[in-house]
Amino acid sequence: MSAEVLKRFGIHVPRHARLAATARYAADIGCETKQIFSGNPLSWTTGKLDSRDRERFMEEIEQAGIAPVVLHTPYLINPASPDPKLREKSLAGLVAAMTRSHELGVGPVITHCGNHMGEGPDAGIERAVEMVGRALELSPPDSTLALENGAGKGTEIGLTVDELTRLVSPHPADRVGITLDTAHLWGAGFDLRKREAVERLASDLSAGPGLDRLWAIHGNDSSADLGSHRDRHALWSEGRMGRKGLRAVVGCSELSHLPFIFEIPGETPEFDVKRLKSVKRLDRRLNGHRA
Repeated sequence: MSAEVLKRFGIHVPRHARLAATARYAADIGCETKQIFSGNPLSWTTGKLDSRDRERFMEEIEQAGIAPVVLHTPYLINPASPDPKLREKSLAGLVAAMTRSHELGVGPVITHCGNHMGEGPDAGIERAVEMVGRALELSPPDSTLALENGAGKGTEIGLTVDELTRLVSPHPADRVGITLDTAHLWGAGFDLRKREAVERLASDLSAGPGLDRLWAIHGNDSSADLGSHRDRHALWSEGRMGRKGLRAVVGCSELSHLPFIFEIPGETPEFDVKRLKSVKRLDRRLNGHRA
């Protein structure tokens, strides 16, 4: 692999009273990229942004060289819902998150593809495509959105490469992309412990939406069974994919350019320091030194 390839590792930073504190925490534990919520993950409101806190956050991020900073939307948002009231709230939530990313100078915003609520995947995909298009129209033109694949629980959409392709291809490639969640892939039946399975997935993504539409990886192990359609995130040291899965994903050259974010924060900063150092060592062993 070329030494110019840049792989970045980070975590989803736990909530702090101030945004600037999340940036300092990320820098202190060795993050090169990071994820935070756009607001309260269980609320429709994004909250007010303190101008001084915003300035300090942006200064801390720039000084630490942390990029990209991605924002995860609240879990309540459902772009595929047939319910008019829920769709209205979901659209407002998407626009609020994308506006917040513009205010902070970060992105992309990551959101789940949604649930069709019994009306079938085709109807759900059609509704989600429409909502994403409206969100783009109502959001700042520099804001970007990455749709996250699902595990298949309930009536989720976005489980297969074909569905992800249908969800993003109608939109501009510079504004709508994909985030791959490894635990969701596992739940959907992708055995990421096997290198050939990861390489086949990368090949299918290249032929489908295109690798340029992949913008980030949520690095999660899973406590659920392979193909169970259950979403059960676990630390890589405690899940069913284990070290084999981590090696296969980190060592896949087609995915080597993607920021890799552990979504489950450790119970202590010391745990996350060791975890990030460990995965960086693994990356060097598999892929050589990075720029």
